Formats: sequence, C-alpha cells, structure tokens
Amino acid sequence: MNKSALRSVTEGLLRLSLCLTAVPLAALSGREATGIERRDPRPTGAFDRVRRAQYRMGTVLEIDAAGGPESSAIHAAVESAFAAVGGVEGRLSNWRPESELSRANRAAGRRAFTLTEATARSLSVALALADETGGAFDPTVGPITLARLSGNSEAPGDSDLPALLREIGYRRARVGRSTAAAGSASAAALTFDSPGMSIDSGGFGKGEALDAAAAALRAAGVESARLNFGGQILVSGSLALSGRAAAFGRAAVAFPDDSRRLVAHVVIPDGSLSTSGDAEQPGHLIDPRTGRAATFHGSATAFAATGIRADALSTALFVMGPAAGIAFANARQIPALFVDAAGRRFTSDSWEGLPSWTEPKSAGVVKRRIE
Repeated sequence: MNKSALRSVTEGLLRLSLCLTAVPLAALSGREATGIERRDPRPTGAFDRVRRAQYRMGTVLEIDAAGGPESSAIHAAVESAFAAVGGVEGRLSNWRPESELSRANRAAGRRAFTLTEATARSLSVALALADETGGAFDPTVGPITLARLSGNSEAPGDSDLPALLREIGYRRARVGRSTAAAGSASAAALTFDSPGMSIDSGGFGKGEALDAAAAALRAAGVESARLNFGGQILVSGSLALSGRAAAFGRAAVAFPDDSRRLVAHVVIPDGSLSTSGDAEQPGHLIDPRTGRAATFHGSATAFAATGIRADALSTALFVMGPAAGIAFANARQIPALFVDAAGRRFTSDSWEGLPSWTEPKSAGVVKRRIE
C-alpha cells in the first residue's frame, strides 16, 4: 500500500473510533488527546493512579490504571500492558507481512500452518464467534476486505462476487492439531479448504489486544484499569465495581456522524463496550454472507465480558441491522444499542438494564500526552 492510501485508511479509523467515547471524552488533535476530566471527588482512601497513551495498531490506546502497587510499579505494569498489545499486533496484524497471521494466510491454503498457542486460541475464539453469529461476523472475509485495504477501494462487481464468496466461509477454516513426531506433543495448526482464503483480524484483533493488556495489568497487581482503544472501552477491577472510582465505568455512545452529540450514557461493569459504524467510511463493513456492504447505516454497540467478544459482536450486530440484531441480542442477553443515521435508538432488553449517568454541565479540560 502506498503512503497516501495508508494515511487515508488510518485517518478514517481514527474518525470512526469517535462513535464510542470514553469518559474522559477523547478528541484527538495531532499527537495529543484532549479529554473532559471527571468531577467526582477523590475517593476515600487515596490510591495511586497512572494515565498514559500510546499510538498502537493504527489508533490510540489510553490506559488509566489505579490501586494495588505503588506508583512506580503501576508505571511498569502499564508498560507491560503496552508491550502485550505489541505482542498481539505482532501475531495478528494483517498489515505486517511477517506477522504470524500474515504468514498463516499465505500458507494455510496449501498446507497446515503451525500456530503458537496464543494465536490458536485467538483464531479459535474468532471462528466460534462466527458460528454463533451465523456468519454475520466472519474473519474469513479477508479476500474482500484485504483487497480493499491494499488499495483497491472499489466494491467487487457482480461478476467477481461468486468467485470471492467461494473463498469465504468460517466452516472452511479450521484450527486443529497437526501430526507430531513420535514422543512429542502435537502442535496447533491452521488449515484452509482453498488457497484463496485468508483471515482478516480487523473485527477481533483490537479486542484481543485489549484483553491481553488487561491481563498484563492484573498480573502485575493493578487493582483497577480503564482502557480506551480507539473508542473500544474495557473496564477491569475492583475499584470500578466498588464505586471507589466510579468514573472508571462511565462510557458514552455518540451520534454516528457527530462525536460531539451523545445519545447514550451508561455505566459498564467489568467488561468491554465496542461500537461499529460506517459514518466516516460508508460501505467498509462487509456482510460476509453476500460479499457486499452491510445495508444498515449508523452504529451498533455491544457490551461483553471480553474485548474480543465485544469487538466481534458489534461488527456482527451492524451487519445484521437493528431488527435481526436486537432479536439476536435479546436471545443471548447481550446489551446492545443501535443508532441509525437519523439518530433513532434501538436497544436490547439487557441494554436497558445498564445504569446510566448524567454528563456534567461543566468540567475542566485536560491534555494528555500521547507517546
């Protein structure tokens, strides 16, 4: 991909990320993030708190970590969380030719490609989510999405679709165990039914990275953390759950094409909130079942216990559209919110069970350095 195409895609991703807004509300400008700082008084019982942001995986990851070890140890824990995200990117990036997933995509249609256990787990979860959603989320949509990201932004013509659709299908990608030499353990391996197949991590990679970062923070003894990764939020830990740092759990969903207008204010428990939308890049969310752009216009938001699940579910719900998506969410007790292009809301029963909060009428504005 040439530099101008890469810049265009990256800028589009940054704009899209504003559909789901963290509290503090982040608005990116150059290499700084400007946010609205919470007005809650400092909780009873002081605790150390570290806030940092870095540019990762084509967008900005903000980490707000508190409690547990002393401040210097929290800084080290946050650094380990950023490193964990780098590890996920090294495994699952479609942009890096030598990432594990890129190498698997090139080889798995010809032979079983041996995977690390971490990547085997990631792909197994992604394929299971494809099965759960009936293919509304399908990571094997790569033949279409990766061609577009490589510089061909044109939608496939009618004559191209049948051939492309034959290369898409989660049931035709398998993560299993490869044959091992006598006396040694078998290794995880990926196989495709066709050499033209490929996996696109765009619908689950960021969520997987959030889970890895949160796990690194917990392993280092951090008591509570709030992560905002280009608009997908993950909240973890006892401070948020106990109310000692109530703002950790606050999130807002913005109007699809105007991040300054908020349509929902919710308090989320341990877990992740993800939004998928097409306001800034119409047509970029593909229905894997048809090979064409999803017909819904607006945004779809899902809450789930893990980042990877929330990431995939918001994509699947967007592809389903409000009617089928709300029925799907209600059948599985998934908190889900749709906002169409006119600003109308459609919510699942479980979404209505999430607590809400009221945006302060005034708040101090702070600037946070992005490393």
